[in-house]
Formats: sequence, C-alpha cells, structure tokens
Amino acid sequence: MRPQTATTQVTASGLTADDHVGKGIECHEKGSLSESTYHLRVAAKQNHPTGMLLYALACRHGWGMRSNQQEGVRWLRKAVDSVGLEMLANPDAPGASKAKELQKAYRAQFALSIYELGVSHLNGWGIEQDKALALRCFEIAGQWGDVDAMAEAGFCYAEGVGCKKDMKKAARFYRQAESKGMSMVGNSWYVTGNTINYSDVTNALFQDLQRQIHGRG
Repeated sequence: MRPQTATTQVTASGLTADDHVGKGIECHEKGSLSESTYHLRVAAKQNHPTGMLLYALACRHGWGMRSNQQEGVRWLRKAVDSVGLEMLANPDAPGASKAKELQKAYRAQFALSIYELGVSHLNGWGIEQDKALALRCFEIAGQWGDVDAMAEAGFCYAEGVGCKKDMKKAARFYRQAESKGMSMVGNSWYVTGNTINYSDVTNALFQDLQRQIHGRG
C-alpha cells in the first residue's frame, strides 16, 4: 500500500492537500479570500510546502482574516524548514536526497519563502528586526533563482542595508536580476517611498500556480 504524503493525505472533505491548495488559489483569484484562506490553512496544517507559504502570506497580508505578522513568520519558517536547508548543504546527510527532490519540485515557492522571511527580518514584521539576516535571506533566495531577491540584495549592498556598502556586489546582483528579465531602469522599480511594494510578487506567484493547475487539468 502506497504511504500517504503531505500532498496525498485525504481530509474529511475528501480533498487532498494538493486539492486544497488548488481551491485556495482559485478562490483567491476570484476574490473569495475567506474561503481561499480556509483551504490554504488546511493544506498548511498537512505540511504542504505551497500551502504553508501561501497561508503565511495570507496571515501577513490579512487575506480573508485579521492580519497576524507573527503567525505569518511562523508558517514561513515552517515552509523554509520543510526543505531541509542543512540537508541540502550536506549531500551525505540522512534525508538529503529527499530534500533535493522537494527543492526541485517546489523551487520557486521555497525561494519566495526565504525571500519573504528576509522581508520580515528587514522590516521587523512579526519578528525581531535583523537587516544582516535579511540580506542573507535575499542572497540565498537569489541563489535559488528568485529575481526579486537578487534585486533586493543589490539594493542592500548599494545602500549599506545590513552590510557595508559594496557597489561591486550591488552591480553583480543587479546584473543577475536584469539577466532574468527584470527591468532595472533607475534601480528603483521595486521601491515606493522607501517602502517595498510586494503585491506584484505575490500576484505573480498565484498566477504561476494557477497556470500549473490548469496545465494539469
């Protein structure tokens, strides 16, 4: 008998965690935020990587619920921990191969989780402010391919946020972001009045996941 995983476990409603994530995304796209958050919460509690990330964002932004920054950070950490960063760093560690499988399957989601965790540390949202750790999160997420994290790391090095100013490193991260298709005109596209605008990031994630769901269907 095939063992049940976080994505195949069936809830009392007869839906798997994958099903709940799919419904959560569809409801979000339709504007039914309370229903969306319900499905994402169920998936998150079953340790579904995408469910944990999206429920964390729902907690942070108050989608269909009262905003709760601390709860959002808690689920972001769970999402990041689920990939097993230490195991990825040590290919000989027990469970390392499984961690790599998870990283490959949910690469974009994990990168965004680390990026969002960096945002929390940068702004002190539900967690102690630590700009140096925020920069480290941006660097890791950038290594995993998150373009916004690359640009954010470039901004940190250019402005000395969480580090000493280093224009060479800033230029390197900006070039990486640009090579991935981001417009770097003025190097300020992602900053509005010194407050980072994250709506495009999360909207793009939902749109990408929506396309994946329709592609399976």
